[in-house]
Amino acid sequence: MDSPASLPKSSPNPTPASRMKEELRRSLRERRRHVAAQEQQTAAAELARHVLTWLNSGTVRGTGCIAAYLSAPPEPGTEVLLPALIEAGYDVVVPVCEPRYQLSWVSWQPGVELAKSPRAPLWEPVGERRSFTALLPLRLVLVPGLGMDQLGNRIGQGGGYYDRFLAQLVLEQPDAARLGYLYNEEVLPAGRVEATPLDMPLHGAFTPSGLFKVSGQHSSPTG
Repeated sequence: MDSPASLPKSSPNPTPASRMKEELRRSLRERRRHVAAQEQQTAAAELARHVLTWLNSGTVRGTGCIAAYLSAPPEPGTEVLLPALIEAGYDVVVPVCEPRYQLSWVSWQPGVELAKSPRAPLWEPVGERRSFTALLPLRLVLVPGLGMDQLGNRIGQGGGYYDRFLAQLVLEQPDAARLGYLYNEEVLPAGRVEATPLDMPLHGAFTPSGLFKVSGQHSSPTG
């Protein structure tokens, strides 16, 4: 969702931690570039199945609003998931990049008109833009990224859009499920991602193999 081309330029004097993060980003991007088309399609189907299973088995009844995103290859695909969520009765919103690295949210439906973002090489839905506070409570927030370690520390593309959004979300709805959407190999060993106070940890991540929970238990989704 958040392409490298949309990101602010690196500091002229990067710290050792920022250099480590950039090297990890390069490595994870390179790995993604080698994911075959068939593997991407299989992963998209399995990811969608796990999300729907998790929603159906959760303790929260009914449907509600889900904050998802429009994927772009070679990201783990949401093209199977989004229509399935609509068919299951959920309201789906996806982000639009705004000035100052903020996100607004637009309702998604199959066939919704898309337009090229003026701030990133991305396609975004056309429609009423809303603050996430107008959508609360959120049933689930699916968070894009390049990887997550087993402590829940996420590494994104570096723009900070989602860290800003998640910091606000934690204040408004701290119990909202914050879950990544990753390939299996992108769940990294604990401590692999350098975390700062500005980085917002996730509760876990969906992968084609299932839901990885930050508790360290790779188990079937339980909600």
